[in-house]
Order: sequence, then structure tokens, then C-alpha cells
Amino acid sequence: MGLKITNHNFFSNVFEQHKTNALYKTVCNSFNNTLLDNDVYSDNPPFNITTFKFVPNYLNTTVTTNVACSKVFLKHGYLANLKGYKNIDDYLKKDCKRNFRYKILKSVKRLESCFEINYKTYHGDNMLYQEYIHYMNIFHNMLTKRFNQRNDRNLILENWDYYFKITYNLIINKKASLFVIFNKQEPITFTLNFHCDTILYFSVPTFNLDYSKFTPGNVAIYKIIEWCFQNNYQIFDMGYGSFENKLSWCNTTYNYEHHVLYNPKNKIGKPYAFILKNKYKLINYLLAKRVNLAVKKIKNTIKGSNKEFQIPYVLLQIENTDFNQINNATKIDLNLESNNFLKKVIHDFLYLNTEHINNITVHKLQNAPKQYIFKGKETMSKIQFTY
Repeated sequence: MGLKITNHNFFSNVFEQHKTNALYKTVCNSFNNTLLDNDVYSDNPPFNITTFKFVPNYLNTTVTTNVACSKVFLKHGYLANLKGYKNIDDYLKKDCKRNFRYKILKSVKRLESCFEINYKTYHGDNMLYQEYIHYMNIFHNMLTKRFNQRNDRNLILENWDYYFKITYNLIINKKASLFVIFNKQEPITFTLNFHCDTILYFSVPTFNLDYSKFTPGNVAIYKIIEWCFQNNYQIFDMGYGSFENKLSWCNTTYNYEHHVLYNPKNKIGKPYAFILKNKYKLINYLLAKRVNLAVKKIKNTIKGSNKEFQIPYVLLQIENTDFNQINNATKIDLNLESNNFLKKVIHDFLYLNTEHINNITVHKLQNAPKQYIFKGKETMSKIQFTY
């Protein structure tokens, strides 16, 4: 009989399904020394080797009797340890760079100044199932469009049926939350978060690309961390991937590990762990040399740029008193679906001029099909599309 290896995803077990494999005797949150009270499952036949991928090392683990555990470094993770801070603004002031703090607060203020913004965290029984279906469908469409724009794959989208199936009950039982930013009744940002003890895992963020100038992803993080303080969560975990934005938000680096569990008498266990160790060393070396970015660039070149999401235009500031521009233009109805292509450009105009959407009128210049006038309360600009 050949070598049998059983593989598990530790992170998915603990954060998404709230269960712990029976091969682990205890799992402890090291930030507050609390043992996780998860359901215990066992689907392990008499095994040669069982592995658990994506084990954050701030969760201290002990294994059962007669089981050895070799721990292999996988990759770095990043989190914001909120202990010792009064609130989100105290955290930003003490642990984030001044320029980054200014950028975040500007994004929050600018978004709220330009639209009728409200925030909602669905966590517990404050969400009806019909609401859940409605918002998850919008969420899915938004996430799909976001990753199509990036010409990139997304594991959540590839496993959407699984996440759709498990998430509602997790929300109702306060083991997950769905955070939404609304412009009036329109959802413009979604984030799916998983909860474990005093840890909130920032799992699946996305936003409406028409609002990208306002960096709504940063606004969402600001508001979710604010919610963490209000609800006694100590850890805001952003997972792996050393993106600049993530490094700016986080104050703690931890390790993801790959655990290899085996009977101490099994002579294959340690060599298999050694092979994994060198495999990840090679992968991390290639990532450090940015080989993945070079490969992605080649793929994007082969695929071609995604022109669907490119809106080339020039915005020219004109005097608000130059009414001749308006007199030679026809006011258009922004509620018409045929005018949706203008939304992103209008939002860019709002951001640059701190105008409110309710004060904007749009006028199409006669005999110039690619030129429009955006008139606000204080400013006026001419927009010329260059495609």
C-alpha cells in the first residue's frame, strides 16, 4: 500500500466552518490566551501523513498524543493589533504614517461630502434571507467586474457557491459579517468578514469601479476597524499578500504555516516536511524576485488590455460665469441607463471639486458628441472623451 497523504485547509476549518480537526488537542488565540471553542471533527482514517495548510502562527496549537507535527513556513500575514488604542483615530495617529492618515481621512470626508453615504454592518439577526440573496447577487457582480478589470483570477469567485451557501448562517450566528457602504440605497462597497473569538478577518472586499477615485476600499477598512473598537474586537486580520496598502494599515506581521502531522514512527513524515519547506522557499524566492509580476505582465500582454474599463477623457476647468457654454448644450437625464457611461467621470469631477451629486447637472454640447459640461454649485468643467 502506497503513501497516503490527507490535506486540509486549517484557515477554512477554523474561520469559515468553526471546527477543529481531532488531531489538534487545543487551538489557542495567543493575543488573549483564549482556547477556541470549535466543533471537533475527525475524518482521518489510520493515516500516514495529514497536512493542514494556512495555519496562522498566532493561533497556538497542540497536537494529540502519539502525533508529531512539523511546521513549515508558508508566507507572511498582516494584521492590525488594536489592543492599547482608544479608537480608530488613535490607532491611525499612533501607528500609521502621517501622509497615509491624511489620505484615509480625506477619502472618508470626500466620499461623505459628495454623496448621501450610510454604512451598514450585517452581523446577527439584522439581515433577512431575501436581503442576503439580493445583496450577495450585487456583491458577486461587483466582484466579477473588479477582477475582470484586473485580468486576474479570484478564488472566492471560483468557489462562490460554497461561500454563498455558508455565509448567511454565519452572519446570523455572528461568526461572519457583511459590511456595506450605501450611496442612498445603492450599495457601492461590500466586504465579507469572518469572525473568530476577538479576531475579525477581512476576507472579501470589492467596490463599484465608478467610485474608484474615492478609494472606497480604504473607507471600508476605516469603518470596519471603527466597528471593531465599538464591538471589542482586538485583531483586524488582513491575511497574506504584502500589498502597499495592507502594509500601511497593519502593525503586526505573522507567519502562515503548513503543518505536517504524522506518527513519530513514520519515517516519511520528516522528509515530506523537508520537501515542503524547500518548495515554499523556492516559491517565496521567486515572489521576492517579482517573477509572478513578470508572468502576469506577459499574460496581460497576450490577453490584451481590458478596454471595457478604460475611459479616456480630458477634464478642463472653465469659469462658472461662462454661460455661453451651457447655452450651446442640452441638459441630459442622468437617470437614464444610456447615460451610465458618464458615472465614473462625474464621480471624478465630484471628487476633484468637492461637489455634491445633488448639485450636479450635465449638459451635452451640440455638434460635439464627445463633449459635455458638468455644472456644480461652485464649479463648472468641460469633459472631452478622447476615444
